[in-house]
Amino acid sequence: MPFYKGSSIYDTPRKARIKGAIDFCDWRRLPYYKTDVFRFNGVLRQRGYEIISQDNPEADRTHHNSKISPEKRGRPPLLSSKDIERCDRFLQDLGWDARVLTWDQLAEELDFDVAGNTLKEAIGSMDYHKCIACTKGWVSKRTAKTRHEWATNMLAAYPEAIMWHRVRFSDEVHWSIGPEGKMRIIRQPGERYCADCIQHTLNRDDEKALEKQHSWASVGHNFKSPIHFYNVPGNKNGKMSLKVYRDSILKPIVKPWIDRGDDFLLEEDNDSGHGTGQRNIPPKQFLKRYPHWDEFEA
Repeated sequence: MPFYKGSSIYDTPRKARIKGAIDFCDWRRLPYYKTDVFRFNGVLRQRGYEIISQDNPEADRTHHNSKISPEKRGRPPLLSSKDIERCDRFLQDLGWDARVLTWDQLAEELDFDVAGNTLKEAIGSMDYHKCIACTKGWVSKRTAKTRHEWATNMLAAYPEAIMWHRVRFSDEVHWSIGPEGKMRIIRQPGERYCADCIQHTLNRDDEKALEKQHSWASVGHNFKSPIHFYNVPGNKNGKMSLKVYRDSILKPIVKPWIDRGDDFLLEEDNDSGHGTGQRNIPPKQFLKRYPHWDEFEA
């Protein structure tokens, strides 16, 4: 029985029936009228000819499932995906200065003609949100005063920039490797034991052996030493003793610089392992023989 509907937008199955009936009659060379096929499927004559004239299979789909027709349903978004990506890049590149802006200020900074709440909802798709920032204090007043005095003394001792070319700064760093946490992956049902979905972890015995690593290095003008790893017998925190500093750093690393004739001044921090606060180390004992020498300059 022929049927009609008030809407002129026809679904994919009805379009397929029309094209299938016409193709079958043409193949069997059966006499027929196309208008009869349109009428039987409840399609208006003009729309029927439009349907059979579309050779692209994608055109048979309804509008919201079509790949060749732009999406026209609903209200268009005020911010496109490119705008959201631009906002994300802005936050990543500018860092703290961008993250402390309000939503309204951020929209104005990016020249988005939208309200702050609109930007907030749009960028919320990337899990951006406002929260209280973590706080980290600066150095104490005592440390700041000590550093200021040190900088003043060094500036008086080396007033010209070229004088710092012979200074080599050195320091130790302590780091560790802990067990890797569980990762969240994207997978489909049935891929639990797929090779690409299995997290490979180190053996815990190997991880424990690498829990603490201690290294030392020195840098200066046109100079960079290799990173030297050392161990401190008796403790795991890397606190260097005078003996370890002498046997692991000064003799094997610094002494060859002196032997090859390098003109340098090794700058150390105030760590107790360097002996800066002790009086019984050989250099200071030697200076006691010459009280007229300035300890700082010598």
